[in-house]
Amino acid sequence: MTTSTAIRLTGRDTLDLLHRVTTNALIDLADGEARGTLFCDFRGRLLHRAVVARLADAVWLVRDDAPAAPLLAHLDRQIFREDVKVEDRSESVFVSTLSGATIREGQVVAEGDVPATIGVPGGPVLTVGAPPAIGPAVAALERIAAGRPAHGHEITDEFNPFEVNLAHEVHLDKGCYTGQEVLQRLVTYESVRRRLMRVGGAGPAPSAPSDVNLAGQRIGRLTSAVVNGESWIGLAVLPWTAITPHDLAIGSAALTQVEPLPLRRPIGREWAAAG
Repeated sequence: MTTSTAIRLTGRDTLDLLHRVTTNALIDLADGEARGTLFCDFRGRLLHRAVVARLADAVWLVRDDAPAAPLLAHLDRQIFREDVKVEDRSESVFVSTLSGATIREGQVVAEGDVPATIGVPGGPVLTVGAPPAIGPAVAALERIAAGRPAHGHEITDEFNPFEVNLAHEVHLDKGCYTGQEVLQRLVTYESVRRRLMRVGGAGPAPSAPSDVNLAGQRIGRLTSAVVNGESWIGLAVLPWTAITPHDLAIGSAALTQVEPLPLRRPIGREWAAAG
């Protein structure tokens, strides 16, 4: 089974469908442009994340951290009478992060009918083609160091987009989609209580997911962890309130680092009006 997703969509209703069932505004996506978007459930919890790239009359959904089958099944449940044709290219087209690459955010560079290089807004550059040259351990270390959420770790139905720093792929003014009312209320009433933080400690990396405890009580969740020399680094969803690292523990291991990631904000004038 491939571990990345490359789905090609065609048909006159493609962008309209994606605009209606995901969090970002996509109806105006132009040829050669890309945007990240999220698929949520009715609670505003995360189900899928994908990058939407348009090339002429085709629209691609790509991601480098999850297989296509679950997203294909989700799309199938959304398509009724719409003119949308779905073609899974994941077996022949591999998607990965291209370290050190420079390309304008939102730009798509094509190779034939395939989006060969994609500058993801607020994210890494993706390459669509051969498997990556680096191994999974190095890729995981780079991802965690950069604070990027991943499927099966931060992108799960345990969290909403704001808790795992994916707010920049939520558009507050675009109209209805699944989970929209919940996400809007979280912003309106300033009720997001947790955020994604980079954490670390000495010794071997703990298993993830694991509870993060304060005085024996669970207050958060370690979502990713990887060895980094003689220590480890990871990502965790923790309360907004500042906490001394050594007061926190995962099992019997104390944390030595708790660093909030630079906060990303949703798109739209309603957030701006809220300050």
